[in-house]
Amino acid sequence: VTELVLFSTTLLETGDTIGKGQLTGRRVTFVNSYAIRGKYFNFSTSGQWTWDEIVVSIPATANMRDLTERIHTVVTAETQENARLAEQDWKRGRKDLSGVPFSAEAVLSLRPSAAGIEVEARYMTRASERFEVRNRLNQKLIELLHEQTGETAAEARGAVEPH
Repeated sequence: VTELVLFSTTLLETGDTIGKGQLTGRRVTFVNSYAIRGKYFNFSTSGQWTWDEIVVSIPATANMRDLTERIHTVVTAETQENARLAEQDWKRGRKDLSGVPFSAEAVLSLRPSAAGIEVEARYMTRASERFEVRNRLNQKLIELLHEQTGETAAEARGAVEPH
């Protein structure tokens, strides 16, 4: 919280994709009646969930449809438990959301790039586990991409000479 006055509160966002707890520079201001009426959820009082994302570039020569489905499967498998727990926390914190559809499941966005497409995977994670989850996902996605080229993970790291 950077400013708390009679009619409004201003927050400064932290924790972007660069570093844990680093300021993003984004300021959020809302009228205090908004918070008093229970229109927002105080994430600091529960599991401290955050959306995170990872971007994977896929060359135009790859079987893009199959590879994007496999990327989605990997990201979903790695994050589905956190998504389930986040949804439970949010439903518990907001009783008026019972009929509102809400999902914390991982989603993919595709965009064209010069080399093929970029796959942006967005997923839910605990803020305290963000970097561990991202590292696991990076490792699994690198292995997946190397499977496509027939290269082993050890060869990719330079530990094994290719035949």
